[in-house]
Amino acid sequence: MTNNIDLKKLFEEKLENGSKDLLMPPPSFDIMCCEILEFNELEKSIVVSMKMDTKWLNPYKTMQGGMIAGALDNAIGPLSLLVAPINMTKKMELEYLKPITMDHETLFLKASVISQNRRVIKIEACVEDKDGVIYTKALATQIVLNPNYAVENLKKASIIAHKAHS
Repeated sequence: MTNNIDLKKLFEEKLENGSKDLLMPPPSFDIMCCEILEFNELEKSIVVSMKMDTKWLNPYKTMQGGMIAGALDNAIGPLSLLVAPINMTKKMELEYLKPITMDHETLFLKASVISQNRRVIKIEACVEDKDGVIYTKALATQIVLNPNYAVENLKKASIIAHKAHS
């Protein structure tokens, strides 16, 4: 088990092919003030903390559903890349159990692999508070990409994005 993780360094160690072409950490990870607290390689699980912010609220003063999905993706995405070659989310299903309010200073995003083969990874995730109360559950299906295809397309996407911002 690894604690207090340097995300960029961890990915450089784990991803042999194409890690230089990935944007690590992704901007959404930093924008949402996420931090990997724990990565367990043997159990294929991760715990990410996230600071609550009024920016994530909807008109009802609860965390907006899309922001919750984005937060969970900040645990699912890193875990999927740490346990398998380059992959992408095919599907993510969410079950909203309780509203998340500003009463919580920090949220904990927990994710673990429940099944994995050469082409597909299934990941369970949840949003919890400091007391372990679960607010949202997710199930993600990740598709493992052909490494050569993935790296080449990452390079193309990077060039297109760079041109669009120039």
